[in-house]
Amino acid sequence: MELSSQVKAIALESGAALVGIAPAERLAAAPPSAHPDYLLPSTQSIISFVIPLDRKIIRDFLSKKDWLTHGTDHKRIYRELYTISDRLVDFLKGKGFKAIRPDMNNVYRPEGGSSQTTDMANMVDMVPDFSHRYGAVAAGLGRLGWSGNLMTPQFGSAVFIGSVLTSAVLEPDPLLEEDPCDKCKLCTTVCPAEMMDKKETMSVTIAGREYSYGKKETNARCIISCGHSHGLGPNKTWSTWSPYHTDYPFPKEVAEVIALSRRIRAADPNLQGKRAVLTQRDKCFDPNEVYINTCGNCGLICWEKKEDREENHRILLNSGVVVLTAEGKRIAVPAEETIEIDTPYEVKVAMLRQEARALPELTDSLKEGALATRVTRDTQILNYLASLPVAT
Repeated sequence: MELSSQVKAIALESGAALVGIAPAERLAAAPPSAHPDYLLPSTQSIISFVIPLDRKIIRDFLSKKDWLTHGTDHKRIYRELYTISDRLVDFLKGKGFKAIRPDMNNVYRPEGGSSQTTDMANMVDMVPDFSHRYGAVAAGLGRLGWSGNLMTPQFGSAVFIGSVLTSAVLEPDPLLEEDPCDKCKLCTTVCPAEMMDKKETMSVTIAGREYSYGKKETNARCIISCGHSHGLGPNKTWSTWSPYHTDYPFPKEVAEVIALSRRIRAADPNLQGKRAVLTQRDKCFDPNEVYINTCGNCGLICWEKKEDREENHRILLNSGVVVLTAEGKRIAVPAEETIEIDTPYEVKVAMLRQEARALPELTDSLKEGALATRVTRDTQILNYLASLPVAT
């Protein structure tokens, strides 16, 4: 169909690395987050497209050589995904069809009986308006890896996904037959919150086929860990880019983990007020926005070749533990050089042992560090440390 070819050409010319099309009925038996009629009842087709993350930047991030450049890459890719989707929507509307762009991230359906999506400090399920990964599976771009992330044959799971829903009937692409995930399960070993089970599975049905992946623990675990509040690996020899830790293992009862996640979010200044409900579009087009990413390991290490996945795994597990310095910097050091300091904000902060011993004498440095850092939680913690009484 000429229209389908035009749609794909626009996506590829606008920066997509992969693009596929799925008929809406392929998602009829999928989880509710995959149902496009929630946003556009007249949906006939889903256009799915993918952009891979920069691999050198990923490895510099995993090895703790470079932190914020990874966030800059995130920001770039989100801008490109929005640009692609905007062009597709404009093109299809110009042809007389209905078309919308589901947000890329940070927009969720109301939960807990609320009619609002603004209470981010209490949300747990975080069901998106539309699941881009399910749409991508339905469009033949990949399958679900053990982590539950989309895994493509070309780029593994280190990709970001965008979608457009439209009333246009487009020519569908075939489903991907060969599973790119070989069940190495390295993803289960790089999550500080141990979100994925190593043996048990769960499944979804897309286009009449059952897709299985590792059973997930409560989403509250991911909120705590990927939400920058628990970065220490289970064996305590490596961490994400977060210097913050909670008591681990987490409580056994799911309700207690959920309660912990809510207390942590309520104490995090980065999740208060308008900042808590900024969409990815708000953030990625704001020239002053700095993306503070600390984890995402389950997707980042999962490249298409097993030898690359194993190397990414080795790099991360030998990267050290990130600490917050008195100057407001985050650096990685050997685990034995760190110590945890309690705070009143539901998290402990990892510091250099030598700095922790000298805290009373570092008040001026801590105050200057609080002013220098661009991370609001780091400012909060450094100001607290600077307020501790001087030993007499």
